[in-house]
Amino acid sequence: MKKWYRDPIFFVVGLLQPIFWIALFGSAIDFTKFIPSGIPGISPSSILDGAPDYITFLIGGVLTTTALFTGMFSGTNIIWDRRLGTLSRFLISPIRRSSIVFSKIFGSIVRIMVQAAILIGVAMLLGSVTQGLVFQHGFTVPDLLVLIASLTMIAFIFSSMFSIIAIRLTKMNSIFGIINLINLPLMFASYAMFPKDMMASWLGNVAQYNPVSWSAQSIRMVIINGSLSASQWGTVGLYLLGLFILTVILVIATIVASETEIRE
Repeated sequence: MKKWYRDPIFFVVGLLQPIFWIALFGSAIDFTKFIPSGIPGISPSSILDGAPDYITFLIGGVLTTTALFTGMFSGTNIIWDRRLGTLSRFLISPIRRSSIVFSKIFGSIVRIMVQAAILIGVAMLLGSVTQGLVFQHGFTVPDLLVLIASLTMIAFIFSSMFSIIAIRLTKMNSIFGIINLINLPLMFASYAMFPKDMMASWLGNVAQYNPVSWSAQSIRMVIINGSLSASQWGTVGLYLLGLFILTVILVIATIVASETEIRE
């Protein structure tokens, strides 16, 4: 965490990045502007799962992809620590090797939560200028807990996944190549940016098994609907259960990989 807030450029860029996502991407890719008016049964709300505008629909996806990208890049710190000699000093300390990795994972989760808070605030401020985030049915404490749980688990999943990969690598270019190969397919093969009805049928079927979709949809449902019905809670519960199972699996995998594979 000290590395983050003691580096002004890295700190500011980390805070500005989610703002650009919602302010620029959300306004530029707003496909609802092309929906003809006056056609019965067809409106932005009907296409956007009940959201009044695209940014309200998009915010769950942007929060999730921000967690995805931040989590992915957190694994690169292990390679830097190895190359700079910091890892060697950690390894002779009386600590578990897994704590080296988990500290980086939890650090990335805290950064993501700060980014998420700023992103939500900016999205709400956009409402005074143009279409922005609207909690038309309110936002309760259980809704907030769903948002936090979704972001925490998706951040942990990808932070730990790429930390495990980084443990086995020694070259920074290698992990950047893997990140660039995976991040865009994960984002676009999900419901983060567009509703399922607007996707090709095969892609929509693939997206329903993508954890990025689970997180984005969980956040989206509580933002759009406010107090959820019993059936909606059942759907959100299934998404959170899937994220929880993946998180548990990766906790175990991270411990095993850290304790057995970390070398100088």
